[in-house]
Amino acid sequence: MTAAVGPVSGTLFYIGPAGAAPASPDLWIAVGDINNLGDIAAQFAEIKVESIGSGDTFSLKGNRDYPNFALTMNRNDSDLGQIAIKTAAAATRGTLYPFKVVENDGGTAIWQGEVFGYGPAYGNTSAVRMIKSSVSIRPSTLVITLSV
Repeated sequence: MTAAVGPVSGTLFYIGPAGAAPASPDLWIAVGDINNLGDIAAQFAEIKVESIGSGDTFSLKGNRDYPNFALTMNRNDSDLGQIAIKTAAAATRGTLYPFKVVENDGGTAIWQGEVFGYGPAYGNTSAVRMIKSSVSIRPSTLVITLSV
């Protein structure tokens, strides 16, 4: 039985080769040493409607906005997944890569997007060196499967 609330610990993040999501599980590369995973939740813009005649103000649901999936990794220059993210960040603008999140209870999210940047992030003296990147989400490719 799946718990209604569970930890993020154990969730895995993968990148595939440029193009469509690979059919073979062997082509997905796990990104290691992840410190913080991003957010895939779409948000809707608020459209305020004001009417002088009635004196009312109300809101309508506007365009849907998918955030960039922010990714923070503990820097590991030998991790194949981090190397793949760095390579994808350097790819030609418009090159789409498949991404997959596998939750520890079996839920998945798969989509295509571009990698926006790859660079160091520094903290205080008690922090490890980190890498920050973000991945766009193409809404037409996003498939979320909840665990059963």
